[in-house]
Order: sequence, then C-alpha cells, then structure tokens
Amino acid sequence: MTDPQDQPPADVQEALAQEFRAELEAEHLLRQQAQTERADRAQERREQRTSRAEAMNEAEIKKRVRTEFHKEKGYKLYTDSAGRQHWLTREEHEWRMAARARRDSRRKTFAPSFLVRQKSLMMYAGAVLLAVALGLFLVK
Repeated sequence: MTDPQDQPPADVQEALAQEFRAELEAEHLLRQQAQTERADRAQERREQRTSRAEAMNEAEIKKRVRTEFHKEKGYKLYTDSAGRQHWLTREEHEWRMAARARRDSRRKTFAPSFLVRQKSLMMYAGAVLLAVALGLFLVK
C-alpha cells in the first residue's frame, strides 16, 4: 500500500480524475459515432441488396414477357457475328440470312490447287538455292 504522504493532494487527484473522465467521455462518444456509422452502412447495404434483387426480378420478368411477345408475333432469334442476340421479324431474318449467304459465298474463293503447289515448289526451290549459296560461302 502507498503511504498517505506519497499521494498527491486531493485537488490534484480530483483534477486528474476529471481529466481522465473527460477522456473516457470522448472515447465513449467516438464509439457511439462508430456504431451509428456501422449501423447506417449495414442498413445501406441491406437496401442495396433489396434494390438489386428487385431489379433482377424486374429484368427476368421483362425478358420472359419480351420472349413470349416476340414468339407470339413470329419473330426469330438471330445471333450476329459479335454473339449478340436480336429478335427480328421474319422479313428481317430472311434478309440478314441472305446477306450472310452472299457475304460467305464471296469469301470462299480458293486458289486452284496447282497454283498452291506451284507456290510451295518455288518456295522450296528458293530455300534450297539459299542453302547451297550459304554452304559455298562457308566452305571458302
């Protein structure tokens, strides 16, 4: 135990106690503010989840209704070259398929096989000549 003589006077003790109590009050206020902010953030996250779920439900309903509507009206699902899907009327679909067929038929122009063979033979002959020339150069 401490001697009463070693203890500071009562007014100093009281001032220390008041100062420490003020620090504790400040800490208490900070904790309350932090808890309020945590509760607000949690509420905000709950609201975001709810709104996202509602948006997803709405999007699913719209997709289902759009599909049903287009099928009723005779639309066809068309996938373009980028992989995107579009609902097209029968006329639009036929026009796009014909355009695709025309485009694809122009792409399929192949060189006759004898030209391909002639080009490869010329390439091999050039490689052989280059190898012979390099060999003669290295021998000298």
